Amino acid sequence: MTGREVVMVSNGPGELYTWTQPMVRAFRQLDPSVHLTLVLIPCQFASGSEAEIAQSFGLDRVVTPGEFMRTVPAGRTPDGVGGRQGVVLQLGGSVSLAAQLAKTLRYPFERYAFTAVTHPRLDRLHVSDDATAKKARRGLGLRRKTVVETAGNLVADAVEGSQPAAWNGSPRVLLVPGSRDGFAVVLIPFMLAVADRIKAALPDATFAWPVSRLLSEATVARGVAGDERDALGGTTARVEGKSVITEAGTVIQMVDENERHATILAADAALTIPGTNTLELGIANLPAVVMLPMNEPERIPLEGVGHFLGLIPLIGKPLKRFAVRLFVEKLDQPISLPNRISSERIYREVAGILSVDQIADEMTNLLSDPDALAAQRTALERDMPKPGASERLARDILSRLAAEA
Repeated sequence: MTGREVVMVSNGPGELYTWTQPMVRAFRQLDPSVHLTLVLIPCQFASGSEAEIAQSFGLDRVVTPGEFMRTVPAGRTPDGVGGRQGVVLQLGGSVSLAAQLAKTLRYPFERYAFTAVTHPRLDRLHVSDDATAKKARRGLGLRRKTVVETAGNLVADAVEGSQPAAWNGSPRVLLVPGSRDGFAVVLIPFMLAVADRIKAALPDATFAWPVSRLLSEATVARGVAGDERDALGGTTARVEGKSVITEAGTVIQMVDENERHATILAADAALTIPGTNTLELGIANLPAVVMLPMNEPERIPLEGVGHFLGLIPLIGKPLKRFAVRLFVEKLDQPISLPNRISSERIYREVAGILSVDQIADEMTNLLSDPDALAAQRTALERDMPKPGASERLARDILSRLAAEA
């Protein structure tokens, strides 16, 4: 095989839409001839639909997690991958698995990240901000082979380019129960009940729910039906066309994933949980309340070992409950990404044993306070990352590939 190849490595929910898709778009704009491969590696939060979603990005080749595991650990390359002038660019997931792929392909290994995690095989680490770059350089020790660069924040590029959706009503409220089945199934009826309370206080309010393609149909159905509403509290509802209608008659529009950013840009405020979604909202300058219910902490997704604790028979649930509580209690930083980035607490954050009435009050108070809404928007506009990272990073990688040819 001849030509140049960029092998991107990714894993699950947030990284596909907010990191991988902007990079594919940038590479295509700068050099349509470059061969773009995406290798999906195993991820504890994967829904199984990642490969299908990635196919819509315009890639030349998508390698599934199963195909990765059948080939790379045995020292073999997946069909159609490698043998070119290439590079491996990790955009999420296990750094060790990505390094193994780079070794197998004999390609340079580069990584984009929000954290300062490095690896002995890593040639270049692209991070989102100067503070992380400084931390990464301090942590390299004697491994000076790794070059550390500040690329900017790819999530800003994911949001850029969308136009606000047409959306009537005032205020316009966005509900974001996340993309992980085990947590969303209890958050959906909770947020629907919050919408009922907001509607009672603000009769002209309208609601939208950008439904993640990473949620299973069963989770959406069971969440709307309120099958597990006893976990946090909540209500029952039904689906009619593209709308959810609660038992009290509140209508929530279900928005397709490809309309997500347009809907975010049209909203007046959001109710969300921690995650990459908080950064998307922040970059769109959208005020929000960020909640972390600890009513049943074992349902909260954890990275790494914490996830697998919950799978241990009999003792798994109490072990994970303890692990989550310990993690949250020792957390010495905000639970939303905009508040971590900013010099101030922009978003209202509520964590602990939560009730529908409590969160509805938080949202209603915010929506009824023009000064508070304006203050959040002003602070977000000032502190959130600006677009341009994907083009800078793609141009940097393509220039090195050209120089090495």
